[in-house]
Amino acid sequence: MSIRKKAVLFAFGCLIASGCSAGGNPGAQPGNAPAAEKPAENAKPVTLQVFQAGGSISDTEFKELIAEPVKKKFPHITMELIREGQAKRDQLITAGEFPDLIFTSSISMNGFLELNLMKDLQEMINKSKLDMNQYEKRAIDQIKSLSDNGQMYALPFSINYGALFYNKDIFDRAGIPYPAEGLAWEDLLDLARKVAEKEPSVRVLGTSGITRDAISLRFPLVDPKAEKPILANDDWKWLLEFHQSLNKLPDNKQAKGGRDGFVKDRTMAMYTSYGARIGELEEMEQSGQSFKWDLTTFPVRRDAKVQGMETESHILSVSSMAKHPEEAFNVITFLTTNDEVQTQVARKARVSSLKADKYKTLFGQDLKSLQGKNVQAIFKNKYGPNAQQTKYDAAAEKAINSALSKVNSGKADVNTALREAEEEASKGIAELKLADKK
Repeated sequence: MSIRKKAVLFAFGCLIASGCSAGGNPGAQPGNAPAAEKPAENAKPVTLQVFQAGGSISDTEFKELIAEPVKKKFPHITMELIREGQAKRDQLITAGEFPDLIFTSSISMNGFLELNLMKDLQEMINKSKLDMNQYEKRAIDQIKSLSDNGQMYALPFSINYGALFYNKDIFDRAGIPYPAEGLAWEDLLDLARKVAEKEPSVRVLGTSGITRDAISLRFPLVDPKAEKPILANDDWKWLLEFHQSLNKLPDNKQAKGGRDGFVKDRTMAMYTSYGARIGELEEMEQSGQSFKWDLTTFPVRRDAKVQGMETESHILSVSSMAKHPEEAFNVITFLTTNDEVQTQVARKARVSSLKADKYKTLFGQDLKSLQGKNVQAIFKNKYGPNAQQTKYDAAAEKAINSALSKVNSGKADVNTALREAEEEASKGIAELKLADKK
């Protein structure tokens, strides 16, 4: 049985995003959705379920950015959110009850494509004469890159972004200037060492982990043509050495790191992370637990041939098992192109999938926590095409995490760890291929 036919369970984390109230936009202009979206008179009531996994959207965002706008535009349609934590996709497939729509990240699309769960929208796009040029090109290119023959499996609802978040209180206590725009990863290590000397009670620098850092650096894990791991090279050596240096920083290893360390405990000075942090920080603001923080550009690798971070969209797709595919398509074209909807997307600190500059200007205006913050820094990041994903990436990710563990524990030097990681990943890929033939 092929991997595409197997009901493989892929678990994805759901990050909390913005939970602020809606704001009006009297000046909004009609969007560029196709004429096919117009509801028929006396249309039969329809409930469209949205299966969410891998892309961040809070309950409040779903209500204000999806359910309510759809109900206003299509009174006969009711939207319902189903999270993977509530219902597993393999169980829904077996029961023949998989939802009409999918909300996920473009980086997580492969998990659905391998199960043939995403409908190719190209014919419906052509029939409706949907103007694809209104979207950010990089978002469309990223979705297309995951197809075999130019299929269009989804439309972008919003675009994720990276930032270097920092705790101003920690820098103030240390008497060290705040991180500037345009810093390289190497600069962050130098700055982290300075902070650690002054503030030894905190964690000075955290990232989203080595595999996510590799995505942001656009490092491939597996050669898509040869289907072999590509880990024993200078790029991965650099990243492993960076994380080795990160582990050796003279800071407080007992202090909590990650998003809880930065947002809740405030035990981390700097954190390279993504848009979902904004929602968590807004929640702290709304609950009266705010603190002094700001953000700046996401770091780049100094003197690297490939500059700029990954492109990741939060996308909407029509399920291949949809009972109401036409209504589902009308809904996603409306949500991804309507000016009023995309204006609210921007005001609530999600980057609009539409390329018009006005949405960048409106970014985050409804969030109290972003007042006075350097929010336009996220638009100064360089974004580029991602490394090609393969169905064998998980085997290589497991191997590279094992390599980092060996390096940090002193069980292997970087070169040895990478060589062993490539061997381990090759075995893992061979096992997957063998299982695929059964």
